[in-house]
Amino acid sequence: MSKKEVQSPDRFKGVERPSSLEMSQLALRDATFGRLKWRHDDNGIPVQLEQADGYLICYQRKHLPARPRWIDGKPATSVPLDPGEFLLLDLRRRYSAVEAGDVDCISMFASHKTILEFHRENDLGPFSTLRDRDVLGHSDTIVRNLMECFVPAFEQPSLVPRLFLDQLTLTLMTHLTASYGEQAIEFRTVKGGLAPWQERRVKDLLLANINGSIGLEVLAKEAGVSRAHLARSFKISTGRSPMKWLQHQRLEKATRLLVATELTIQSLAEDCGFADHSHFTRVFLRRFNVTPGEWRRKHKT
Repeated sequence: MSKKEVQSPDRFKGVERPSSLEMSQLALRDATFGRLKWRHDDNGIPVQLEQADGYLICYQRKHLPARPRWIDGKPATSVPLDPGEFLLLDLRRRYSAVEAGDVDCISMFASHKTILEFHRENDLGPFSTLRDRDVLGHSDTIVRNLMECFVPAFEQPSLVPRLFLDQLTLTLMTHLTASYGEQAIEFRTVKGGLAPWQERRVKDLLLANINGSIGLEVLAKEAGVSRAHLARSFKISTGRSPMKWLQHQRLEKATRLLVATELTIQSLAEDCGFADHSHFTRVFLRRFNVTPGEWRRKHKT
């Protein structure tokens, strides 16, 4: 990648990390995603966030009881968080707390500079800040669904293509900017799709990286447009997002190979860009309501 990946701040700056802590991180171009898990401690777990010029989404997957919290050294309102709720923190402020329950948190850190670039890329108005609303918990169906989509990237990273993660990040950035920005913004509708040469080039690159390892940044650079413009215009041109179009091509190729070759299901899955036999079978079954083996027996003469 041409730009340095965003680095997430330390959650335990100056305090001892929990002995049961499980932590993993996923660094993308625009944001760093992390997963933190630790078990309940009767005495509570101190958390003190390292300050940074950016914003942190803390999406909770388990219930957290109300606990002591401080903002810039002053006591703050303490509320419980239900599964699926999240905190939006402006890390230019100092946050500390004592967590008292089992924690399973998916987080997203995006720098202020990154969001400014996102506004420029989308030809939006000036950006000042995201509203943290005194860190009361938010219940937002879109955020919940998008953050849950990142869970497999931590549990089975080989099954989640980079292209899919890039598209998820852009979608999440769009929603956060529109819903939680200090100023209301309006995204302009893209009326036209890609030029024919752009569409051909992007499709050729996608097929050359059929496992989805190519990122939106590379595709956009080759087409001479921004990533946001590429994502919107490609869907106008093809009726699908880049990842969904690629998934369709994978499955179409798989149906042809099942009939025309004697490849094993494992070899066929690899040729079509799937991580393994089981991943291929799950996706194929979801699309066609039969397994690859059943498809082959039904259609092979």
